[in-house]
Formats: sequence, structure tokens, C-alpha cells
Amino acid sequence: MEKLYRRSPWCCQDVSRRRSGYSLLEILIATTVLALGLLAIFGLTQTAHQRSLDSSDLAAVELALQSTLNELLAQQKPIEPLTFRPIEGVRHWMLEVKLFESPRPGLATIFLNAQKFSPQGDGPDGPSFQLVRWIPKHRVNIAESTFEGSPDVFDSGSEFVDPF
Repeated sequence: MEKLYRRSPWCCQDVSRRRSGYSLLEILIATTVLALGLLAIFGLTQTAHQRSLDSSDLAAVELALQSTLNELLAQQKPIEPLTFRPIEGVRHWMLEVKLFESPRPGLATIFLNAQKFSPQGDGPDGPSFQLVRWIPKHRVNIAESTFEGSPDVFDSGSEFVDPF
């Protein structure tokens, strides 16, 4: 009598007889997934780098405005209106100084504005930063002709509010 041999399924066959290595399709899929992951990471790094630069620029602008205000109050610089001029050490940011008559007698309002301008010079583009201080008129020599009109410097459209 003849013995019948039953063939075992592929999963139970001898492992040494199976083909080793990866197919071309598997390599292409793995390479595509890796490339997409690296592209996403590169995009995130570029965005993070730009945000870091913007943050350091804003900190430098805030420091420049506070420094300018301190120089004006210490009378190291004459208190006079300035149209937009570049801020040293910060690209594309301009400084403006305005003076207003305060609604409160004996006070003057100093308004410092820093505005980011477009690199092409098209005009204001992006964030701005403002400082407002009220100072006694008698502490500094401010000519009456240097004052501008009413303080329309508040963008929100709100009325000028006397802080005192």
C-alpha cells in the first residue's frame, strides 16, 4: 500500500526555503512614507524658526521703544514729534513719536508707535507696538507748536479716557 503524503500549508513549510528580502513595492512605500514625514518636519522647523525671529524682533522693538521713552523723559533727547524712522537693530520696523495736549491741565501725552513695514516698502504690514505716557508739562520744555490735535491714536475707535 502506498503512503499518501499530505503537503503542509505554506505557513508551516521550512523557513529556509522561503525567499528573504523586501520587494520593490515595499521599498517604494517605505521611502514615500519617510519622505513625507521628513517634509512635514522640515515645514514645521521653518515655521518655528520664523516665529522665533518674529518674537525676538518684537522683544527688541519693545526694548527700543522703552529706551527711547526713557531718553525722552531723562531729557537726553529733545521731545519732538518724529515721523517714521527705522529702529536700529531691527529690520523693517519704524518708530514714530507724537505729542498731544492732555485733557487734564498741565499734562502732555507722549505717544510712541512702532510699526512693521513690508520689506518692499509698500507701507505698514503686520504688527505694531505702542507706548503712551503722560508727563507734567513743567518738567520738560515742550513748545506749544509741537503738539498735535486731539489724541486719535487709539485704533479701537474708543474715546480718549483720562487715566486720572
